[in-house]
Amino acid sequence: MSSPERFQILSLDGGGLKGIFTASFLAEWEKNRGTRVVDSFDLIAGTSTGGIIALALGLGFPAEEIVAFYRTEAANIFPTKRFSRVRQLFRPKYDRDGLRRVLEKYFGDRRLGESTKRLIIPSYSPEFRTVYLYKTAHHSRLQNDYKKSAVIVALSTAAAPTFLPAAVTSEGLGLIDGGIWANNPVMVAVTDALGYLDRPLSIVAALRIGTTNPVPSVEYYPTNAGFLKSVRPLLDFMISAQVQSARDMAEHILGKQRYYEVNPNVAPGDFQLDRLSEKLIPLGSLMYRQHSSNIEDLGFFDHKADPFVPVYELED
Repeated sequence: MSSPERFQILSLDGGGLKGIFTASFLAEWEKNRGTRVVDSFDLIAGTSTGGIIALALGLGFPAEEIVAFYRTEAANIFPTKRFSRVRQLFRPKYDRDGLRRVLEKYFGDRRLGESTKRLIIPSYSPEFRTVYLYKTAHHSRLQNDYKKSAVIVALSTAAAPTFLPAAVTSEGLGLIDGGIWANNPVMVAVTDALGYLDRPLSIVAALRIGTTNPVPSVEYYPTNAGFLKSVRPLLDFMISAQVQSARDMAEHILGKQRYYEVNPNVAPGDFQLDRLSEKLIPLGSLMYRQHSSNIEDLGFFDHKADPFVPVYELED
């Protein structure tokens, strides 16, 4: 039975290879509930690694296969070969070829419009200083993105500055990681639900899954240091502030009965964007065990989303 009185959003944060935590949590969901995660949600928004997971879910990949994706392909995406520090001052740390080959292996020539679920995948155009949202054809005005290659969409949202070069679309537009402005994309999704999809606020509910929350000491940011010592902490705090702001807005607008999140605190340096940690797999399982009762109490398990019927169909 569908639940027309409820519209559910799944929001997936960015975080590089820490996305294996998200995949592990969702795999535990599917194993314990005996249902696909996507069947419980009407709209999925994902940034960077969360965008890759969102695409995979929309294209029919079970969450357990997404866990296997990270375990198998991490070293191909971010090779352990060390580059000189001088090189990293002037060029991205990694080439995009590894990620591209991996995405082509899994997504092939499939397109965004093949998703069985409404999707929103944030990216950003640094050249024109503007946000760029890939969206499925869930509104009559969304006439172009559904034709785009899933590989290009994934490359665009995951092109983390200093780690990977910008992705270049067929039109020649350079796009970088959506985490620049929406590492936690929950409010992007809420806005679409209320705007394009014209859902009443009273029926919108959102579940956000993060990729762990590093909690630094109060001395982490050197208030009197120079540029080189300040730039990394400053970038971390900018992303953290955006994530917190989106979370606080979503909770304020939706209320604690219709907004919930899973994003465990960890120590800084425990997990890295470009290094896979197998410890995130049992952590995802543990977080499911700890949070599943609350998720159930808030009605997220009970909702059965109606099938997504796009406004525009792909041509053969």
